[in-house]
Amino acid sequence: MVIRNWQDATPTVGHETALIWSIFRQKGSAGLSEEEAPMLAASGFTLHMMQSRKAGDYHMHDDKEQIYYFTRGHGKMKIDDEIYPVEPGDAVHLPPYTYHQLINDSDDWIEHILVTVPVG
Repeated sequence: MVIRNWQDATPTVGHETALIWSIFRQKGSAGLSEEEAPMLAASGFTLHMMQSRKAGDYHMHDDKEQIYYFTRGHGKMKIDDEIYPVEPGDAVHLPPYTYHQLINDSDDWIEHILVTVPVG
């Protein structure tokens, strides 16, 4: 059992514009302690924040599914060339091979928790 605060993680920049705090990663992840990487099946539980008027890259994963859970702000997700509004409380499931992009077209930060799980 591990309790870890997101503020204990060192942020990185990912998807061109998102600030990412890796709260938990998959057990055995290179360079990470057992507290940082305790997960057996999921490969990531991360907090993402994006500034206003920014967008990430449009991409897909062939080997993982993801769940975006929005906790703050309003924006849009481009999913397989369709645009969907997102707001706090929304959860978006993305199976493998689904192209996606987060777009913050608001004047405030947008924040979401991202759960990533490898699939065989």
